[in-house]
Amino acid sequence: MAQREITNRTKSQANTVWLFDFLQQYWILITGIIVFYPLLKKWYDKFTQDAEEKELENAEKDLKIAVSNPVTKEIELNKITPRKDVHAIAESLAVWLGTNKQTKDAPWYTWLTEPFSNFENEKETINELLKVKNPATVPYVIGCYYVITRRDLKADLKKYLSTSDLKKAPLFN
Repeated sequence: MAQREITNRTKSQANTVWLFDFLQQYWILITGIIVFYPLLKKWYDKFTQDAEEKELENAEKDLKIAVSNPVTKEIELNKITPRKDVHAIAESLAVWLGTNKQTKDAPWYTWLTEPFSNFENEKETINELLKVKNPATVPYVIGCYYVITRRDLKADLKKYLSTSDLKKAPLFN
């Protein structure tokens, strides 16, 4: 039986070396936790997702696929309202706010590949918002904007426009 060598360490060495001793002894466990925890969490989340969330996620995927094709995009917009002027306003708002490229499922590097998506044109956005005269049309514009970008119009307006600009378009406050 081999005898363990006793090493005397100074106080400063003892304060730093214990971490290396711990890592040397439990490296397999630590590596297993780092590697397998994300996999187990993903597996657990997959099986605990309730039917409502799954249905909502599937509808979101269907909408993403439908909007990628101009014909199906038009069909989705017509489900909300057949009015072409509302479709045009929602499309223009997406362009002027820069959200036509930064949709909800756009990759993280969109700000690099589409630099104009980082800038909004407040003047043109206000002009588009002022085209909506009837308060009953506002939900249709919001719905069409969601179909185009899969983002909330009111949240985007609050995020990208100043409060003084928002006061110019009272229907969207």
